[in-house]
Amino acid sequence: MAINIVIASGCSNPLNASLTASSDKIRLGTFNLENFDGLNSEKVDTVSQIIERNFDVIGLQEISPIAADKLKEKLNKSQVWEFILGETGNKQRVALFYRKDLITAQKVTEWKQVNLTGTLRSPLVTYLKTMPDGKGFDFTLVVVHQKGGGGKDADRLRQNQSDRLRKEVDQYQSNPQSDPDLILVGDFNSPTWADQNRGLRDAPLTFLTRNVETDAKENCLKKRGLPRAIDGRPRFSNRGTGCVIDHIAISQAPKGAEEEYIPQSIQILDPQKDLGFDSDRTYFSKVSDHLPVRAIFRAK
Repeated sequence: MAINIVIASGCSNPLNASLTASSDKIRLGTFNLENFDGLNSEKVDTVSQIIERNFDVIGLQEISPIAADKLKEKLNKSQVWEFILGETGNKQRVALFYRKDLITAQKVTEWKQVNLTGTLRSPLVTYLKTMPDGKGFDFTLVVVHQKGGGGKDADRLRQNQSDRLRKEVDQYQSNPQSDPDLILVGDFNSPTWADQNRGLRDAPLTFLTRNVETDAKENCLKKRGLPRAIDGRPRFSNRGTGCVIDHIAISQAPKGAEEEYIPQSIQILDPQKDLGFDSDRTYFSKVSDHLPVRAIFRAK
């Protein structure tokens, strides 16, 4: 069955003016592609359309080296994109994709201490600038993918990963050579309020996604449906849990990336309202069990 994405015109979304590409705003996000191996050309086409139409820079999870190459090839048919691929995770790695006409990027390191077993994914740390003349927004972006799965062992491993991630954040922010603008994006496999996120809950970071996740915690802890806001927008980012587990967290004002963040621009993209699918079911069956998450920042 073909995937038909129809981008509706005249959308009632109040953020419409901020959604198109421009030189003064940067659309930044995260997207778990669910075992994206690049072998399904239809999925490559669809993912490339979603990224091209909604993002300028994005952290991806569960992407293979082959899929990264094929996605770049597809994206480059309309714009010039580049990517940096994480070294760990075997065929389910993390990656950073960005538009080269708007952004420059270079890899800084990987936080290997967070990869407790050596078989998981180390957070990918990159330095980005939004304007080549040096007058734009520059920041350090960390792409995260914590341990997945259920059960006490997985919960405990995520808690320990979160503690290690906190140490890396503290070390980064205490270094006078570090850029104060720090942004973490990715699949944390836990809501902001969960014990599995205990290391970062009181960190000097603002989880933008805290404003869009559900307050009805039983919805995701007991998997009782997929909660939505009054306007119908999703308050979950993963179909399997009904939770927001894909997050964007930023360093706080007055010096952090919170200064460049455009208030209330954080969104979990809706399969029908934003991505043009005929139903949520079509999206989840053909693309991913996760929804993309996006925030918009001032680029200069």
